[in-house]
Amino acid sequence: MPFIRSVRVAHPGATNEHVVEVRYSTTTTGPLRAGTREAVHAAIRRGERFRTFDERTHNQADVVARVSSRGTRYIATVANGRETDNLLHLPRH
Repeated sequence: MPFIRSVRVAHPGATNEHVVEVRYSTTTTGPLRAGTREAVHAAIRRGERFRTFDERTHNQADVVARVSSRGTRYIATVANGRETDNLLHLPRH
């Protein structure tokens, strides 16, 4: 399962919709690969499971594919049925 470990965001970087690229690995310590938000969204929709992994705190969260009211495809983490900002707490690249 891929672990998202860092993100690149577009200005202002305040919501999950601003994530434009992620860096992920197949283990929590493996070599990083880059993927666009669109590619990760599509992989999740096909059934691939992604999680975030924060190297500082070791916190993890499941990543889901979302579509905004404007039709923007994005990725987010969800806890107790509510969207969270775990992606935005990851290191930026």
